[in-house]
Amino acid sequence: MRSCCSQVSMTLALTPAAVCQCFTLVSLCTSIADPNWIQVQNCSDSSSNLIYGVAFTLHAYQNLTDTGPLGGLHGWGMWLLYSLAALCYSAVLFSSSSFLLDFLGAAVTHSKLVTSLHVLTAFICVAVVCVCVACMSVIEHNLQRAKTERLCISAGESFYIEMLGLLFSFIACSLALKGRPVAIRPHEYLSVDGADCDTEPLMGGAEREK
Repeated sequence: MRSCCSQVSMTLALTPAAVCQCFTLVSLCTSIADPNWIQVQNCSDSSSNLIYGVAFTLHAYQNLTDTGPLGGLHGWGMWLLYSLAALCYSAVLFSSSSFLLDFLGAAVTHSKLVTSLHVLTAFICVAVVCVCVACMSVIEHNLQRAKTERLCISAGESFYIEMLGLLFSFIACSLALKGRPVAIRPHEYLSVDGADCDTEPLMGGAEREK
């Protein structure tokens, strides 16, 4: 009987929202590890390019010559990259928390908390995409102001991986809002003893006949 109860508990803990949130977490970690969020390249020579992303912020002070399109080391583009990095790491934190709590069965006992984490993760993923788009707009404006017509800007592969993570986070959020697991109370489990099952109904029936 205990083995059956444990199987039911694991089935309830592994919700579809947790599975989708796992894919969101993988997408976020992959996009952070890949440095190419924004790509600035020569329109005539695609081999020479500059890439900006979360990893660039960790070594920004060592790459002073590459911060021109960002408006300098203290320009708007650089601050947006710092915001992008902070939002990405926050998304990883909330995504991993919602996945672990959902997977460990907290969605049964603390459904509101887990659902809130799923929703918050989706909002942060939206903010990540918006900040990245804003950073691309700032870089494009700086390139136009510097009259560097030979340079073209485009989104890197990390941006599209993040879009995939955003899709999974929306699915996880909708699944968490749509159906919440119902807690199975202890008294709902029926403990049956073989000896009592054989004797008690017969004895009860005999007493009723008397």
